[in-house]
Amino acid sequence: TTMANQDAAFGLRPLKTVGQQDDSTGFSSHTIDAGEGSAMYQGSMVIGTTTGYVDISTTSSTKNLGAFWGCFYVDPTTLKPTFKNYYPGSITPPNSKDIEAFVYDSPYQMFEIQSDNTGASAQTDVFECADTSSPTGGSTTNGVSSQELNDSTLSSSIAQLKVIGVSRDPANSDLTAANVNWRVQITEHLLASYTGGAV
Repeated sequence: TTMANQDAAFGLRPLKTVGQQDDSTGFSSHTIDAGEGSAMYQGSMVIGTTTGYVDISTTSSTKNLGAFWGCFYVDPTTLKPTFKNYYPGSITPPNSKDIEAFVYDSPYQMFEIQSDNTGASAQTDVFECADTSSPTGGSTTNGVSSQELNDSTLSSSIAQLKVIGVSRDPANSDLTAANVNWRVQITEHLLASYTGGAV
C-alpha cells in the first residue's frame, strides 16, 4: 500500500555529488557581513553578493552559491564562541567581526528538496527546471529552512534547480501524492563555469 508523502519542508538537503568525484560531499567556509539583517536557515539557498558576502536567495536569484548549513560567530552579548545551524539575522559580533558561514557550494552537489505541489507529480518532471518557493522561510525552533521547489514553474527553460530524480525515501517518493521529494542540482550556480561574477 502506498502512503501519502510527509509534508515537512526542509530546504535543500545535501545528499552526494553528481557522478564520480574524489569526495562525496562537503561544505566550504564563506562570510556573512556583520549586522546582516536577513535570517538564513539550515538548507536555505544562499547567493554570493557583489560585496563578497553570502546572503539569502530570492525566488529569482540566479547567482546561487549553495545550501546554507550553519554559522560561527562570537555572541555579542555573552562573548562566547557560538555555532548555530541557522543565522538569526542582525548579529554584530564584537569589533564588528564578520560571521563565518558554512555552505554546500559545489556546482556538482546533489540535494533533496520537497515539492510544494498539492497534487500529483509525474516522471516527466525529471530533467525539467524550476525555481523555489518560500526561500526566506524557516523555523527559529529547529533552525531548518521551509524552502520548497515551486512546482508551478517546472519547464524546460533554465531556472534555479534541475530535477534529476525522485527521492529514495519511501516516505516521500510517491509521485501520485502531494509534496513529493525531488533530487535536484542547482542549475543557476555562481561557481558553474558558464556564469559571470556576483550581481
